[in-house]
Parts: sequence; structure tokens; C-alpha cells
Amino acid sequence: MRPRTLLAVVAPVALAPFLVAGVLWWALRPPEAIWHDDAVADATETADRIEARFERDHLYRAADYARTAAQEPDVAVLSVTGETHWQTGVTLVLRVTGHGQGFRGNGHADKGDEVVCFRFKLGPKRDSRDDGVDCPAGDPLPIQKDPTLDGLDGRLKETLGAAGPDEARIRKAVDGLGLDPAVRREFSTEGDTVGVALRASQYDCLLARVDASGAQTWRPSHIQLAPGELPCTAGTALSSQFGHGPR
Repeated sequence: MRPRTLLAVVAPVALAPFLVAGVLWWALRPPEAIWHDDAVADATETADRIEARFERDHLYRAADYARTAAQEPDVAVLSVTGETHWQTGVTLVLRVTGHGQGFRGNGHADKGDEVVCFRFKLGPKRDSRDDGVDCPAGDPLPIQKDPTLDGLDGRLKETLGAAGPDEARIRKAVDGLGLDPAVRREFSTEGDTVGVALRASQYDCLLARVDASGAQTWRPSHIQLAPGELPCTAGTALSSQFGHGPR
């Protein structure tokens, strides 16, 4: 048999195992090949929300950046360097877990999580963000989650309405709501009206006033709760500002 003819016969036989292996890999490839992109997109949306909060809240201190980022679900703060935005600049590395899903040809949905790390460089001259950076080794920084007042409005109004305009009864009624101990509570009486202020964090504030006609609740807007603006106090609940949006 001539060399050229022999090569034409041997080459396909030699390559056959690799071709079979390639076909099997494609058929049995890990589910992450299906949900990977969706999970990365989910992680990126979380990073976008954090970045928007940094800008909206006009943060500048490293501790505030880290605390704000840590409040997002599925986010861990891995490192923080610097002190303030305009002096040293602040750099944060966040580990975000994205959740995704993808559908196979038979309609079956595969779900999975993907961890993506993001580096935020904040100041001193400009802000930037790097996506998909290497995640630093080590445990996340121990940053406490803020309590929340979500879903409390209706319960608070009903509870205070039943208590009536009596500060002692109102205090007892609020104690019975089972709030997180970290929620700050403030009460004040002016004439026949009792003011109540509950604050879980800078922008999570629920005010109420109770008089003979019943109870009213109000949540000041994000803009109104910015530092230096409307305080989340029982005095505000009793003031003429209660129930009014930003002017």
C-alpha cells in the first residue's frame, strides 16, 4: 500500500476517539453552560443597583460604601481600602452571587448560581468599576445587615388605632409587634395626639400619629430622609410636615 493511501486510512481511525470524545462532551456538558450567562447578568444587575445607590445617597466615607453594599442580598464585601472619596479615594471588592437558569432542548430548566467579583474605584477624581475580577481569598468583612420595616405599615396602623391616643398603651402596643431590637423607637405626646417614629436605617423610616380620630402612618421619601433634611423623629410625626412629599 502506498504511503499516501495508508495515511488516508490511518488518519480517520486515529482521530475517531477524539471526535467521539468531543461529541460526548457537547452532549454531556455541565448545566452551567446553559445558565451561566443568565447568572452573570443577574450579578451584574445587582452591581448596577449598588452603584446607583452610591450615587443617589451621595456617599463619601469608606464605611458607608461598605455598609450600603452589604445590605444587598447575595453580596459580600471582601475588601475596602481608603477612607474618603475626595481625599484618598475608596476601593471596594464585592463578591456577588448571581442566580440564573437556562432551558435545554426538551424544555427542562436548569438553574444555578455564579459568583462574580466587582471592583469599585470611587474617587478621588473619578469613579470606575471593573467586572469579573479575581476574587480575593479570605472571609468577607463582618458587616451587619440593617433591620427592615418592610410590610409593617398596615400592622402598625391597626395596632396604634386599637391602642388609641395614649402614649403608655402605644408603647406597649409597639413592643408587641416583635420588631428587631436594632429598630430605633421614639414617642412624643402633644396635646391629645401621640407621635411615633420607627427607624431601621437612614432611609427606612415609618412615622405615625394617633389622635381621637384614629391612627395615620407615613413614610417620608428617600430625598426627604437625606442627611441634613427631614429627621425621622416623633417630633416630625407631630409637625405640619407629616404626610407631605418633598417641595
